[in-house]
Amino acid sequence: MNCETAVEYIHSIPKFVRPLGNAKLGDLLGLMGDPHNKLKFVHVAGTNGKGSVCAMLAEILRRAGYKTGLFTSPYIEVFNERIRVNGEMIGNSELAEYVSKTVKLAEKNDIEVSEFAFITAVALKFFYDKGCNIVVLETGMGGRLDATNIIPAPEAAVITSIGLDHMQYLGDTIEEIAKEKCGIIKHGSSVISAPNPRVREIIENAAAEAGAELTVCGNAVSRPGAFVYKTWSYHLSLKGEYQAENASVVLETVRALRRRGYEISERAVTDGFERTVWKARYEFVAPNIVIDGGHNIDGIRALKRSLAEEDRSVILVIAMMSDKSYELCIHTIAGAAKMVVATQLDMERSLKCGEIKRICDNAGVECIEEPDPEKAIEKAIEIAGKDLICICGSLYLAGEAERILKDKGIFNF
Repeated sequence: MNCETAVEYIHSIPKFVRPLGNAKLGDLLGLMGDPHNKLKFVHVAGTNGKGSVCAMLAEILRRAGYKTGLFTSPYIEVFNERIRVNGEMIGNSELAEYVSKTVKLAEKNDIEVSEFAFITAVALKFFYDKGCNIVVLETGMGGRLDATNIIPAPEAAVITSIGLDHMQYLGDTIEEIAKEKCGIIKHGSSVISAPNPRVREIIENAAAEAGAELTVCGNAVSRPGAFVYKTWSYHLSLKGEYQAENASVVLETVRALRRRGYEISERAVTDGFERTVWKARYEFVAPNIVIDGGHNIDGIRALKRSLAEEDRSVILVIAMMSDKSYELCIHTIAGAAKMVVATQLDMERSLKCGEIKRICDNAGVECIEEPDPEKAIEKAIEIAGKDLICICGSLYLAGEAERILKDKGIFNF
């Protein structure tokens, strides 16, 4: 098995396996030596901001001298992005080796787990074998039944901004979704939450029931290239108005870890905030091209606020998945644009660009249809002039756009 066939195998595994829960994953990890019981974790759940919070925390912990594992999803360009140690992605040969060994164990013992649970098992074993001091672990979806929740009580359970997404799995209301996210809270953990005013009581109750220390962040203020929180001000490499809140969650998590005995210098915090790189989160890849993977209404509203701070006209290139609240999302973000180039992806779930145009027409925003993402980006570049091009609506489009722009030599100016 090589890296390519390993990734193909992973994607061939069913997304969901009955019965739900982590019993089968526990059996598989038991055969692997229970690596999850021998590691320390920061466990991160939420609707928006999970990836950015994980990236900043991992960078700070690495700079503080801890060998740090980072597990995130989904990936933008290559699968290896999801499993990193001290910022370095798992190598192709290592990924193939760990997938192959996990396949053999599962098949020999007739253990069937979901795609995400399989990936989680591979990552946990890899982190243990690499001798990680701490692992920053992002949930895939939800929390209570998430494969990552197989871990014992983490050093810190972190709840980022909670909103409406994955409603077909997590519940129809923000309160139901919050209860699922709070499933990562365990006795013995420190708990840190974004402000989350609509569901703060649910988070407080979950922490109290677990007997866990809770810190709820106050309001953070975004500044150009920086953020201000309480008495602290830091430069911030990640752009976007919404990153101020994410950074405040990171800062309170660092403070909680310090109280637990972790030695994290102020220099590590400063450098970590200044040097974190995270793809497709309001990422400027050229002076007039920004890519953002926000794909739910809260993410789209945050993107709209960030675009408003740019003080220049915007050309949108947008694609979305049909199982999202696409009408509200598109109608909302279209209001930030002078023009929209609607496109689509070669995926069954992808919304047809004609539907995007219909919504833009109803919003009174000029829209051009171009089903091919590469041609859509070329069209936006052709008409933009000094305007800002924003490629948005889907992390899948973000990954495609990064590949296209790299091929054209337009990337990371």
